[in-house]
Amino acid sequence: MAKRIYISPSSQGDNAYAVGGTNEKEQCEKIAKACVAFLQKQGFQVKVRYNSDMYVRVAESNAFNADMHVAIHTNATAAHNVTGGTSVLLYDLSGERKKAGQAIFDRLSPITPGKSAERLMAYPGFYEIKSTKALTVYCECEFHDTREGAQFIINNTSAIGEAIARGICDYYGVKITEEKAPEKENNAPAKDGTLYVVRCGAFKEKANAEKRVSDLKKAGFEAYIKKE
Repeated sequence: MAKRIYISPSSQGDNAYAVGGTNEKEQCEKIAKACVAFLQKQGFQVKVRYNSDMYVRVAESNAFNADMHVAIHTNATAAHNVTGGTSVLLYDLSGERKKAGQAIFDRLSPITPGKSAERLMAYPGFYEIKSTKALTVYCECEFHDTREGAQFIINNTSAIGEAIARGICDYYGVKITEEKAPEKENNAPAKDGTLYVVRCGAFKEKANAEKRVSDLKKAGFEAYIKKE
């Protein structure tokens, strides 16, 4: 039976970002959507709720009989004096809790720019950690009260969500199925082996011809220069 994962994005809309005119709730919901999409593609049963507080989400997670409850937040300090980094909070640092937290941390930490707060931490007093029946991993995905951290989060919500999902896959030993990029039809030969060559411009200056070839190659096309 597929593992049940409950994703719980922050509802803290009052936590403003240092740049971008956005907030923790808005960005964490984007991260959550990317995480959910990736997990569903890997065969997990996933439940998520947006626009609700943690009390509603904890109750829903427990009713769902989640195997893992993943809270998604971004971090800040009252003094705004931390240079950033990813923290993963757990009930304690032992057994399966530590193993699960480490698996997600190992995927998430390398992509976030800050380093000073990089660690696993025991926070048994947090309501969302102590009140869930499931194994709970509470992700603080970089600091949003630094300009660098806030801009990173805004620009990388999909990558952050996918990193969390990959860590979940690692913990459960799920082999990740990567999507294959579709083959470019423009480069495919006809079934009988015939190639149809399309001429794309003629130039008096060799430098201009070389630039066109370079641009075409960057776009994924085969290109070459032929003198006439």
